[in-house]
Amino acid sequence: MKKKFYFGAVAASLLTIAGTITSCSSDNNDPQLPDEPQKAQSLYVIPAIVGDASYLITSETLDAGEISVEGKGTEVLSATYWVYKGLDNVFALVYNKGGAGTGASYYLDKNGNPTEKYSYTYNRITTYGTWGENVITASTGNSSQADEYGNYPQVLLFNYLNAKDGTQKESSILAEDFLGNGEKVHFAGIVEANNKLYTSVIPGGMSLYAIANMPEKVTDQSLITKEAGGSGSGAYTAGVIPSTQYPDHAYIAIYSSGSFDEKPIIAHTDKIGFACGRSRSQYYQTIWATNDGDLYVFSPGYGRTFLSTPELKKTTGTLPSGVVRIKAGATTFDEDYYVNIEELGNKNPIYRCWYIDEDYFLLQLYKNGAESMINDGTSADVSELAIFDAKNKSLKPVTGLPENISLGGEPYGEDGAVYIPINVTTGDYPAFYRVDAHTGEAVKGLTVKAESIKTVGKLNVQK
Repeated sequence: MKKKFYFGAVAASLLTIAGTITSCSSDNNDPQLPDEPQKAQSLYVIPAIVGDASYLITSETLDAGEISVEGKGTEVLSATYWVYKGLDNVFALVYNKGGAGTGASYYLDKNGNPTEKYSYTYNRITTYGTWGENVITASTGNSSQADEYGNYPQVLLFNYLNAKDGTQKESSILAEDFLGNGEKVHFAGIVEANNKLYTSVIPGGMSLYAIANMPEKVTDQSLITKEAGGSGSGAYTAGVIPSTQYPDHAYIAIYSSGSFDEKPIIAHTDKIGFACGRSRSQYYQTIWATNDGDLYVFSPGYGRTFLSTPELKKTTGTLPSGVVRIKAGATTFDEDYYVNIEELGNKNPIYRCWYIDEDYFLLQLYKNGAESMINDGTSADVSELAIFDAKNKSLKPVTGLPENISLGGEPYGEDGAVYIPINVTTGDYPAFYRVDAHTGEAVKGLTVKAESIKTVGKLNVQK
């Protein structure tokens, strides 16, 4: 059962008008009561966690003050991801590891209270975004029909969760040989801009199906596994190529019809490696459109982590963290734009990134350099933050943050600043820190009395 913590009563003072009112004319001089206080037209909506429960709480500001879940919040689905669909809805999406995902959408009622609108059940999720009236989720999995050799091809699985009427639909397309190189693919990031949809296409090696049906696309027979190995999301069977043969390439699929069923335009570059952040089976978005519609494509250079062992040969990448661009309206990469991120600042590679405003991006970096990314995996220190100025191709460190922090989730950009949800390990409450995109200076803003905070976005109060 959903549990609501309602706002405390607002004290309202009525003016008591005393005295005798006289008039020497027929004019209506009745006193006027003061206008009622204006309710906020929009509020910041913050997912927060206390114990095993998740809540949505609201605030009129992120710059100062303190709010508490107790007495001001609505208990909601414990979500892995929060997706703000315009100014009307926020979607809670639950990853559920390898199982089916669940979700719900929420809006602000006329009193500013977060209220559930629709609930959803869908295929597993590894990336997400918005497209038209829908929140989109995507993942890669087995098809339901085997080939003549008994091998099941990999397919891209999509869910369309309609924010307007609560309907949902599913679709799938073949993930095998998507780029024409024989490899299965994953999508990472779904970006809507210029009346098109952009997604980063991540090649993922060759499956049993691909090797059986497209043997000519194996570049090196020694890349095929002789026996099963790996674990978790990195597990593989004998007879496959478990990682890409093309680590030093990036691909962006560009759609325009409103459906993944169409054949997209593929933009390709060999200036950077594949474009995504990565943690186990999750593919984090590293492609972002600016307000002008230019698409910036960031690569951590993860191809360097594909190291061969005596048991398993891999194609190892060489390219560092970099960023390239597709200009608004174009369907190819801008040949004149490239930045090597590892030549800037502390010369560290990218882990994740987010768009702020204008030409500014927030970068989360591997604090101990590329060697840490290659050798330490998911235990690497990724606590360094910096502001990337895409126009001037420069990097500024973020200063003023406390020690021993972790990012709660997705930062929120607004008016030339980014609000970062910061959870600390020193016993303090989590808080939002406002970072000026021009200077990189962080100032503590709103404190949230909860165990942790996830992200924030703004929604309109419904009339």
